[in-house]
Amino acid sequence: MKKPLKILLGGVPFGRNNVGDEAILECTVKIIRGICPEAQITVSTDDGPATEAKLKVRTVELFGFAPPFSRRLMRQTIEAHDVFIWAGATGLSDYPEVPIEMLQIARNTGRTTVVWGVGMNHHLNPFLYSYSIGKRRMLQLLSACTLNQINLVKSIEKWKEQQVRKKIGRALSDADLVVLRDPESRNEVLRCRDIPGLIVGADSALLLEPAALETVNLSDDVSSVLSSGFKKIGICISAQREITDTNRLIAGFNDLVEDDSTRIVFVPMNPLTDSALMAGLRKQMKHPDRSVVVEGRYEPAEILAVAAQLDVVVSSRLHLLILASIVHVPIVGISRGSKVDNFLRPFGLIPTGQVDACNFDRLNTEIRRMLNERPDFELRSRKIRAELLQRLDAATVRLKQILCSAASNHEE
Repeated sequence: MKKPLKILLGGVPFGRNNVGDEAILECTVKIIRGICPEAQITVSTDDGPATEAKLKVRTVELFGFAPPFSRRLMRQTIEAHDVFIWAGATGLSDYPEVPIEMLQIARNTGRTTVVWGVGMNHHLNPFLYSYSIGKRRMLQLLSACTLNQINLVKSIEKWKEQQVRKKIGRALSDADLVVLRDPESRNEVLRCRDIPGLIVGADSALLLEPAALETVNLSDDVSSVLSSGFKKIGICISAQREITDTNRLIAGFNDLVEDDSTRIVFVPMNPLTDSALMAGLRKQMKHPDRSVVVEGRYEPAEILAVAAQLDVVVSSRLHLLILASIVHVPIVGISRGSKVDNFLRPFGLIPTGQVDACNFDRLNTEIRRMLNERPDFELRSRKIRAELLQRLDAATVRLKQILCSAASNHEE
């Protein structure tokens, strides 16, 4: 009896209350099942039981993210599979260390390795590769000893980034298939190393389909707003990096709902941290009754169903922008790393500033413009979506070739 191909998906903090990551996972599993229906898929996740029940996969503990995990089990798990797939998100810049280690283990033990739909920001994660305030001050004092002819902070952080980029380049050059999320990520990878055969695909979450709204267990106040004739502005502010000028942000919210014909729908992409943040923002509004928060845990398809009812979506989280684009709802981005900029670019849009330097006047102007130009946006969105799906289809063809080759080797 032929044994099924064993595929491990990991390298992303799955099971950590991030709707975007779970959308990537759901759609990646769908892609693999379309190629290898009989494959045995295992997911490295922090939410094993729910993931197993929903996706009909096997699970193992989440490797690569705090709290401490078993490196011994990580190695054993990789060796027990035929294929390791680093399965998406922006990990090349946000958290490359352990996924790269997983790739190296898989490659060194003769497993097939795939980097699938992963993105890379222009800058590496500052929380990992920049010095703390205390260390920066110490280095600044040492720099002063050189009469500031040497900027030790900049020099050492640049050296650290170069070392990480070299490690990224080596790991990707050894992979059997590297599919990046967008052209900008390809450009960043090529800054690390010239890697032949790089493919630009698209985010797997683009394949998500909305749930039927009537099946989504929403609160009465949220359901009432979504079914109303009000103009509905969906907003997601990430708690990972909050918008620094809260007073200006809330003033902007107040301005949007001042005439009572508009409602704000806060749409958390993390049901814990984002939800708490936006509930706090809502309480500070002049008319909190003119806004609602989608509180509770929802599947990605359910959040997509909510997004489909909105007239415009404003987000500092990439994947709410991606979900809105699926249903051609106009989008306004606030940059939290270049991944937001990269997604907006094909639509002819730029972010309304960054989370720590937002242009609030431009933000509200852009929201109102998008409310008035929805038909134009939808035409543009349909064209761009077709192009993105075409890229994803082409990448899937190549993935099929790699997995079929792995299956043939597995049978031998």
